[in-house]
Amino acid sequence: MREEILKRIEKLSVNLDRDGIDAAIIMQNTDIYYYSGTMPNGALVVSSDKKVLFAIRKGLKRAEEESPINKDDMVAFKGVSQLPKLFEEREIKHNKIGIEMDVLPTDMFFRLKKAFPDAEFVDISPIIRSQRAIKSEKEIELMRESARMLDCTMQDAKEFIKPHQTEIEISAYLEYRARLRHHQGRCRMRGFNGEMLMGHVHSGPRSTYPNGLLKPTTGYGISPNFPDGASKFKIEENISIIVDFLGNYQGYLSDETRIFVIGKLDKEMEKAYYFCLEIMNFLEETAKEGASTLEIYNSCIEKAKKAGYEDNFMGAKDNQVPFVGHGIGLEVDEYPFIAKGLDFELKEGMTFAFEPKVAFEGKWAVGVENTYLVKKDGVESLTRFPREIVYL
Repeated sequence: MREEILKRIEKLSVNLDRDGIDAAIIMQNTDIYYYSGTMPNGALVVSSDKKVLFAIRKGLKRAEEESPINKDDMVAFKGVSQLPKLFEEREIKHNKIGIEMDVLPTDMFFRLKKAFPDAEFVDISPIIRSQRAIKSEKEIELMRESARMLDCTMQDAKEFIKPHQTEIEISAYLEYRARLRHHQGRCRMRGFNGEMLMGHVHSGPRSTYPNGLLKPTTGYGISPNFPDGASKFKIEENISIIVDFLGNYQGYLSDETRIFVIGKLDKEMEKAYYFCLEIMNFLEETAKEGASTLEIYNSCIEKAKKAGYEDNFMGAKDNQVPFVGHGIGLEVDEYPFIAKGLDFELKEGMTFAFEPKVAFEGKWAVGVENTYLVKKDGVESLTRFPREIVYL
């Protein structure tokens, strides 16, 4: 990854120069990792004229071991107030400074403003996220392994789920098996207040239990402190069991949902599930390099209306979410989004999860989800566990 990381820094520098930004101060963990290959506590500075400054508060020794950044460009520092002096020593211009305004805490922003009182601060989050949206061959390789591990989790579910188990028993077992395959456990999100488990196992009315999370199906959870995921309730027969899990291999994620049932689903639930498969097939037929994510989203919504699921598509009525898919990589909410009002042009090398789901509050939910790689002539599904309902 050494050469790749250095190329990422170079590309960021070129983009900064293009937009007239003197330097970027990167402080969010995932972005620091993307551009350095390590994750210390500190700030990574990249200038428009290709200078690099890695100011580290904690973890310098490990950063020197893990990162391809020149050791001479790594320095120990105690806080933001020291940055102006470090900029001056390295002749880094700072009339216009880019920061990650979508994730940087307000308190840190005010510290930066105090340290650089004459500088103009601008948002470089779109620059970073757009760059990260296009995956390299190495990143795709890591995501393929993540998806392969996730397919194994679905196989675990097929073999483990039995009558009278609680949702949390199933979820804990799947998490245990995933960890043995070197799942990192922590799955990162970028969005404010975004929290993510390794996955969800929920069934029946718990799948549609209302809450404030931006997810089409969530689960009841263990307590109001985290109203998401598996509960202490036992799974029932003849009702859909949703297994929605994330794979994680060396930080790179994949996302997959499958439906399991002990017994048999009634015709109404089967019909809704086959509609989700129809939407999935539509995506695979239309998504390719150059396609508009907004057009795909609007077509999905129109198909849901025609099928009679206007109030149930992507969540139960009054608790629906305005998306059908989301980019994925080091974070679970990357570019591109297949969502209301957001128009991304699909490009070769992008990766995203697509998750059509139908939910009826107080009753049940069904759905399917795969992780895709965009190619010139279509998309490739990285997750490959069979899509049929798994009858146990």
